[in-house]
Amino acid sequence: MELPRTGTPGVLALVFVGLGALTLFAMRPRWGELPHYEPETPPRFEAAFRTMAEHDAHMEGKSWPYVVALEPSGVEAGRRPADAGTLPGGGPALLYYGSWHTQDPADPQIARMRALWDEFGPTVAVTENRLGFYLAALGDGVGMHGEFALAGELGRRDGIPVYTLEPSWAVEVEALKREFSAEDLIVFYTLRVFLSERDGTAPEKRETLAEHLLGKRAGRAGLGREHVPDLARFDEVWRERFPGLGDWRTLPREAVDPSGEPTRLQHVANRVNEIRDEHAAAVILDLLAKGERVFAIAGGSHVVKQEPVLRAGI
Repeated sequence: MELPRTGTPGVLALVFVGLGALTLFAMRPRWGELPHYEPETPPRFEAAFRTMAEHDAHMEGKSWPYVVALEPSGVEAGRRPADAGTLPGGGPALLYYGSWHTQDPADPQIARMRALWDEFGPTVAVTENRLGFYLAALGDGVGMHGEFALAGELGRRDGIPVYTLEPSWAVEVEALKREFSAEDLIVFYTLRVFLSERDGTAPEKRETLAEHLLGKRAGRAGLGREHVPDLARFDEVWRERFPGLGDWRTLPREAVDPSGEPTRLQHVANRVNEIRDEHAAAVILDLLAKGERVFAIAGGSHVVKQEPVLRAGI
């Protein structure tokens, strides 16, 4: 007995094509890793960056966010609180939002940054963080990449270029190798990720996690897996070059954070941040020299440390 037909092959094919199209639309990429921006001329800084100690003294009694608004007309708008207006006119200018890190799309900072962006009317955006591949179906980009995702989202919406403020890995490593060995850097880069992911990993899988991260970090441009080929060598380097810090497996997360009174490990972290600040300031000043209106996002501490250089350079 032949069953009654509920449709035709052509109709079913159209249904499947439609469902496929909807799926592809939902999964469409919003952005990938942001491109680097290399200044056309070597930077010449007219002032010094704030040190960590100067940063701490400057921020005493203040809170985040830290917003800097400047224009190269000789009359700067000065540092403004987060609820202040933006710069007038359509000429070159900088609005630098120093954020408190968040992955909450409902954080008031996100709404404020959107409003500042629309009022300011940037021609280019730059942000801390390289972002990465993001699909619309995965939810709000802020939940994945933090507040930095807003630069990717709004730049794409308005059709303006968006760059990372980070130096390329090759540039960063080359600068670090003037002061530290490849072994030092492999240990630092491995632990920086390991300590952030350790607590979310089952104890019996943490050695595997460390081995995996070691392979990725040692393979970074300018380093080389041959320097620290396995965890046994990692342990040796740790004992030889970072004595007095205990077992790296149980370090607190802040052990790889910048510090005003650094351990040897934190000294690497301090220098990494200095290199990043130098590159970010060079990028922003180069864009301003080209007449761009620059909307920038970075963690507040970076903005505080870069502020004297940007004020002098603009």
